[in-house]
Amino acid sequence: MVVPLVPSSSHQQRQPYSHTVVLRQHQHQPSTATVSPTTILRSSSSENSDTSGGGGDEKKIEKKIAARKKRVEIGYQTVALAYALVTCISFIKYQFFKKIPIPYNLFITAGPFMASSVAFHLVGSGSNDQLKSDACKRLNLALASFGFIGLMAKDVITTAQPLWIFACLVAMVNSIKGYGYGLKGWDLKMMDGNAGAVKDILGGTLSSVKAVFALPAIFSRSAGYAAMTITFAAMKSNILYTLISGVVSGSIGPNDMNLAFGYKKLLLLTMAAFTLKEAVDQDDTESPKGWGAAPVGLGLATSVATGAMAAKSIWSGSLYLGGWIACLAVFSAVDGINRWTALNLPIKVAKTRAK
Repeated sequence: MVVPLVPSSSHQQRQPYSHTVVLRQHQHQPSTATVSPTTILRSSSSENSDTSGGGGDEKKIEKKIAARKKRVEIGYQTVALAYALVTCISFIKYQFFKKIPIPYNLFITAGPFMASSVAFHLVGSGSNDQLKSDACKRLNLALASFGFIGLMAKDVITTAQPLWIFACLVAMVNSIKGYGYGLKGWDLKMMDGNAGAVKDILGGTLSSVKAVFALPAIFSRSAGYAAMTITFAAMKSNILYTLISGVVSGSIGPNDMNLAFGYKKLLLLTMAAFTLKEAVDQDDTESPKGWGAAPVGLGLATSVATGAMAAKSIWSGSLYLGGWIACLAVFSAVDGINRWTALNLPIKVAKTRAK
């Protein structure tokens, strides 16, 4: 390496210090030819490590998101199954062992039945990335409220109480998670406290109230579901006023917990009815698919629960209210059956219309 720098003998005699100076310069100031290969190798290795690290991070994020979607979906399935078991156990108990009038039995079991139906409707929402829709947000908040009130009033339950507590706890936790993922996304990068949630809930409430009264025609399917939404919302507000008055006056007692149970049931029915109206207005039949779709599975489940409410009202002597709710139940059932027929038997429907 030093050979090119050594001068000739004659040149060395005339300039005795030149060789020393060059060596010192070579020692203290390395040439670019010596440094650059090492620098290039180090830079290239660091770039490769950065690239591989970035790809690894992306894969980790993708796996984490996939795991979150799977957990939320399993949570909805668990809630749907747990509330379905509560419904069956309660119906069997009050029908065969501790007999009560059938209208009251149907009224009691309508709550967990509706919660199971809403959870089943939300099963495919995570995998289909529908949790961010306004409908799924509303249903998640309603299902979380249902679970919370059920936990607070758990002492009223005398049938399968451990199963009821488990179902309400999972419903509350999983629905809050589902709402959070729908609000902020699966990566939760935009999470900044509760300000976004409060703004979203208030804005969604105002827009929902406006949408209820936005009717394409007076005699239409949209108007029918709007009437159902307004009816259940009015009944829910009446119960809420009674509960608040009891808390303010200090006269609330154990019997008022039954009103709380009625409130959470009407809350689910109100949100389900408005979801059906929105689905009709937007002609939304694509997601969630199958029996979980809003106009099909959720519509038929809502009609069954509405029929139970009508039967209890008529049995209690409220003929006008019970008759009105019964009409709404029939309307929802007919619309759900027609929508299912149109989706699953489109050829037969087309032939019938052609005739």
